[in-house]
Amino acid sequence: MVRPANWQEVGHLVRASYEEQGIGANPSPAHGYLAYEEDGKVVACQGWRNLGWLYAELCHLYVMPSHRKRGIAKKLVQEAINRLSAKVILSTVLETNKVSQAVLRKCGFQTVGTCSSPISGRTLLVFAYVKTE
Repeated sequence: MVRPANWQEVGHLVRASYEEQGIGANPSPAHGYLAYEEDGKVVACQGWRNLGWLYAELCHLYVMPSHRKRGIAKKLVQEAINRLSAKVILSTVLETNKVSQAVLRKCGFQTVGTCSSPISGRTLLVFAYVKTE
């Protein structure tokens, strides 16, 4: 079940994502979160930051290893797209994170560029989704 969540519920998942990807920074909370709950336990999350009326950023997508390859990440991204009023939704993903890249592409995002992470110095792919309705 996908539902709204808060930092207290999903912060441990976001930190696990950073550790798994070798990012040595302490993540800052996003503006909002969705949680995927199964049997009363939060097993995945998706965060976002509103950047004004035109833009939003998806961040902090994470699924516990025991729950991967079941379409949960795609459900969370699609639900975030549906809930956000922004016309353009951006997301950055480490160039080595092929799984997250594939999820974003399946949800209609396109790669629009690259940049270096100010945290780790590693290369990020920049993705964009443009709402047409």
